[in-house]
Amino acid sequence: MFQFEILGNPIPQKQTRYCNKNGKSWMFDPSQKDKERIQWNIKPFAPTEPLLGPVELTIAFFMPIPKSASKALRLQMLNRVVLPNKKPDEDNLAYLVTNALKRIVYEDDKQICAKHVYKFYSDKPRTVIQVRAIQECKAMGYQDASDF
Repeated sequence: MFQFEILGNPIPQKQTRYCNKNGKSWMFDPSQKDKERIQWNIKPFAPTEPLLGPVELTIAFFMPIPKSASKALRLQMLNRVVLPNKKPDEDNLAYLVTNALKRIVYEDDKQICAKHVYKFYSDKPRTVIQVRAIQECKAMGYQDASDF
């Protein structure tokens, strides 16, 4: 199992942009620098070769507590009584991370067979990522499709 921690506010994937100028058109990814920041943080701790089989991914996004939160609300946020149900969406946050890990931790994000994504509040905004290889479905506690 590999675990990574990226300090700073979690950032969602931005939509790909389309530009047209002087008859030339192109597309660009406005999240490219965010992906590179994630890659720069995980490369020293990544496996020497990307994982090739199916993987399970657990991502915990620790969102900053709003400055306007009262002491009582802040305490509830820290104790996970109140969870962040505001933007950014957890799927947009996870999309940036899964694409950033490509060709570093695993060969392609199509290898992800199980994904667990969480959003919490914290005094220390960060993203914690765990990646583990799945040897077989029984290791996850599933015998067959009837378990679902």
